[in-house]
Amino acid sequence: MARVETIPELYNTTLWKFKAEGNANITLSYVGENARFSATVLRLRKDNQLDTIIDPQYFTYSYANFIMKPLIGDKYVGESILLEVQPEFLKALSKSVLKIRSNKRTQKDIDHNQKYAILTPDHTVFPSNISPTLSVELKPKWAFLPSSPFIENFVKFQSCRFCMHKYLKRGPTDDVTRYCPLDLFSLEDKRIRKAIEALIDCPGSNLKLFIQGLQIEIGKENWLTSLCEFFEIGYPELDDKKQHYVIDMLIVLLIQVIMKEQYLFRRLKILQKTLDELDIEGINKLLITLRPKLSEPLLEEWKLIVDEYMKRTTANNSNNENVLEFMSTMENKQIHQRIYEYLMSATLKDCSIIFSFRKSDIRDFAEQKSHSSQIFQNKERLQQISLSETQSPISDSLNKYPYDNYLDKPYVYKVNVIDLDPKPLAKLPYYQELDAKIVENYLKCGATNNKCSE
Repeated sequence: MARVETIPELYNTTLWKFKAEGNANITLSYVGENARFSATVLRLRKDNQLDTIIDPQYFTYSYANFIMKPLIGDKYVGESILLEVQPEFLKALSKSVLKIRSNKRTQKDIDHNQKYAILTPDHTVFPSNISPTLSVELKPKWAFLPSSPFIENFVKFQSCRFCMHKYLKRGPTDDVTRYCPLDLFSLEDKRIRKAIEALIDCPGSNLKLFIQGLQIEIGKENWLTSLCEFFEIGYPELDDKKQHYVIDMLIVLLIQVIMKEQYLFRRLKILQKTLDELDIEGINKLLITLRPKLSEPLLEEWKLIVDEYMKRTTANNSNNENVLEFMSTMENKQIHQRIYEYLMSATLKDCSIIFSFRKSDIRDFAEQKSHSSQIFQNKERLQQISLSETQSPISDSLNKYPYDNYLDKPYVYKVNVIDLDPKPLAKLPYYQELDAKIVENYLKCGATNNKCSE
């Protein structure tokens, strides 16, 4: 059952501060003094012409909690509350954050007619102020290899979709990132290091850092100073060698947590691949040649779609090798199933993983209730790690420096998957058009010798 609440204490615009904004949503942080709501954020939907659902926020909440959460794992999708809101409050919030928003985003305002906002924990901070929080947001999208028999000369392609996509909007001076999501998903120390180093060199929207809930721009002035403060390293001046050391500490911390959360990365990789076995070219062929009558599934219908997907994958009933023959014999129910599965894969390709760290304290595991905002019923799952746990040769670079005392410090972390909004059927033409552009531009760039491997 959805948890719906009316909380009069929260309907004051001075309690909310602009935090972040995407194409579909605006997020505000609670800045009031009521401890019950500390470390919470309010997620508001923006006007969207693609909406075909009567109550998008209620459905978004339900989709994340009752469709995505069971697939990914309960422990990785945080608790949330549907907060009833009124147009007057939403209009006041729109006005209060307008000057802070980026000009390129203001063409879409907060939807003043939404009945609910979504109240969630702020995953970039801990409710208790024992020590500062470092949060890392990873967006591991497009982590699959092209395998569609509907692309002409597809056998030439050796790159994953992300590594093809990054050539799409190149200008004459643009750098092409070395990042490949398949390195991140490999769960091999050296390849994870390669992926993180590439993200730090060219983060784009795929890597974000936050200190105590505030984003720090990677590569910009003082960003390493902020990291030094988190790691409690007193560097009056950061020469190249010291900068390398601080960055290495961040990299090793991320390698540690990724290796500890192998289940999550394996699960996301499997879901992205098996939900998208036909690729967008195959889905488009189904739409054009068979013209199925489609409608946006209701929540109960989505549950049935997930059940059917689980039956198919549990039976290992994959038809990738004979996809053309398989598609020619598909029944209407199977066609609908694969199209809806593709939309689920689109959600998972666009999700983010947030890791939050802070120095461990003796109270962490004795008073775990303090690590969740009081308004939420579930406790946050905390794990403990230290940089010295790294056993592979990648830690050799750290040991070159005489700062080994920093390596033994224990940290606690939490991990959450966010941005699990449903994708509407109306987005399918966009996905097809984008993919066609990716392939066309990739071939023009002559980059087909770039190799990705799983």
